[in-house]
This record gives sequence, structure tokens and C-alpha cells, in this order.
Amino acid sequence: MIFSSDLDRTLIYSRKSMGVVPEHELVPVELYQGEYISYMTQTSIELLQNLSDQALFIPVTTRTEEQYKRIFYIQQYFQPRYAVTSNGGKILIDGVLDQEWSAQIQRALMESASFEEVRRAFEQISSPEWVKKMNFSDELFFTVILDPERVPVPIIEEFRQRLEGMGWHVSLQGRKLYLVPAGVNKGAAVLYIRELVGARYIASAGDSLLDESLLNISDLALSPRHGELYARKPGNEEVRYTRLTGIKAAEELIEEITDYFLNIQQQVTGIL
Repeated sequence: MIFSSDLDRTLIYSRKSMGVVPEHELVPVELYQGEYISYMTQTSIELLQNLSDQALFIPVTTRTEEQYKRIFYIQQYFQPRYAVTSNGGKILIDGVLDQEWSAQIQRALMESASFEEVRRAFEQISSPEWVKKMNFSDELFFTVILDPERVPVPIIEEFRQRLEGMGWHVSLQGRKLYLVPAGVNKGAAVLYIRELVGARYIASAGDSLLDESLLNISDLALSPRHGELYARKPGNEEVRYTRLTGIKAAEELIEEITDYFLNIQQQVTGIL
């Protein structure tokens, strides 16, 4: 059994995204430039440890490999053997890049418009009034830093449709806009790992449109009610949304997935 989960705003939270929670419940999990910037609750950590004893825990993130490695707590405390970074573009096995998967990604990139085509298309609609910086992340996708107060949402939505026709996906998450080739996706990476380990069941969690590929290949799919996915598709019957929002949503979704796997184990035991 596999529990594959997005990290930011699903399992780990910044001060701005966590909501109201007593300070004594927080555990710092990410260190950047000498400051703690992401947290989990102590309860979430204990629940995730219990779940990790039942299932293979796979962190799955749009973060680059370098950004993922800043999350010291998950790597040191849970020591996941497999991790998916760069929105599915990279798979780490015991911290080492899986070269076979990287070769598959390079082949998949050929099915979408080139990076330069997408860059030029975005430059046609962007403006320095709301675009602060555009990064080429891990040479796989674009991360655009925005002024969230000035983002012209109708223009972004029109651009989203244009890029879909070019084989790319668009995700707007607060101050970040992601432009990602369709072949670079979380779901495909987790299916690859499932083949490696021979797992049958997958339960997943994620909050954004970039998590859809992950949720779509799962037997149980959960999403925090505060996320981009809920905002755009609240009636999605294939996904269970949490009742809670903010950092407490992590506790709720881990508990539900734990119960799901326990039920499976009980059913298998009963059959045997």
C-alpha cells in the first residue's frame, strides 16, 4: 500500500497558510536561510508515523530537488525511501536520482510544445505590473512569481486554455503561477514507483490542480478544502474534501487514509 502526498498546503504549512493554531502544537519542518518557514502539528507527525508503519509514504511535490531537501524534518524523521520532486519530473530513491525515470521524462517532453514556445507565449500576455520573476525550474517547467493583488485572472484563464492546446498545464497558487508540460506529472511518477515496489493500493492527498494526476490514479483521493482544487472543482465526486481547513486539514486527511488502509487489512485478513 502506498500513501503519496503533496507537501505544501497539504502536509506542511507556512505561517500564512496554516490558519489559527496554538504555538505549542507546531513543529518546524523546513529551514531556509537560518529561519524556520514551514510547520506540521505534533498530532500530524504522530499520525503520519503511524500511517508510515502501515503503508509506503512517498512525498510528492512540485518543489525542485533542492527545495525539497530544505524540508529537513521529513527526510530525517520519516526517511522516505522514495520521493517525487519537480512535479513528477524527478524520482529520488534513497536520495539518488532515478536515471531510468529521467530518460522517460525526456521522451515525454517531446509530446508538448517546446520551452521556448511557451516562454514566448507567456511574454505576450505578461506585464511587469504583475510579474516579478520567471524561473525555469529544474529545466522542466516554469515557476512565475506574481503580485497576487494585481494578477489579471481572466487573462490567466484564457492563457490556460491556450496552453492546454500546446500540451501544457497551468496552476495558479497564490503568488506562484506554474506552467508545466503535460508529461511532467505526479501521477505518472507514482505509478512508476508502484511498479517498482509491487503495491496494489494507492491513497493520495493534494490541494492544487497539479495534484489532479496524482489523485486520479488513486484508490482514495483526498484534498484540503482550502486548496486550488476545491476552489475550482468543489463538486468533484472523485475527490473527498476535508471538513477542516489550514494545518488541521492535514490531521483529518491522514486519519481518514489510516482508517482506509486499516479497513483493507481487515478485509484481507477476513478473506484469509
